[in-house]
Amino acid sequence: MTVQNPLDSSQIFGDRRSRVRFPLVMRVRYRTFERGSPCSGEGWVVNMSRSSILVSAEHAVKLGKRMELNLEWPCLLHGRTPLRFVAAGEVVRCDASSFAVKLVGHQFRTAKSKITPIDALLRFDKVRTPTPDGP
Repeated sequence: MTVQNPLDSSQIFGDRRSRVRFPLVMRVRYRTFERGSPCSGEGWVVNMSRSSILVSAEHAVKLGKRMELNLEWPCLLHGRTPLRFVAAGEVVRCDASSFAVKLVGHQFRTAKSKITPIDALLRFDKVRTPTPDGP
């Protein structure tokens, strides 16, 4: 019979966040709301909960900065219109390669269609290089 230690450190010091986080891989654009020297860039969503988003990015972002996040949402509205998830929040945690934003508001917006027709892709195979004598 194995007796478990009632003071197991993994239960005490484990992840104590109250919200469920969903691991995601989505492109995100961000920008701060500061005047004078705003920071902007692109990165990847690492995970997301109902109230926060963790972003992996190359730029260092300062703690306490207010910012907007713009995510390319993976689902289409009515099966054909691309969506963006736009959120505003404050940076509550940061390190050299990532930052966490606590959300204060969000909304879905429709996005411009980025769908490339298949025939446009096929034309790349038949691109001619110009010759000195003509096309």
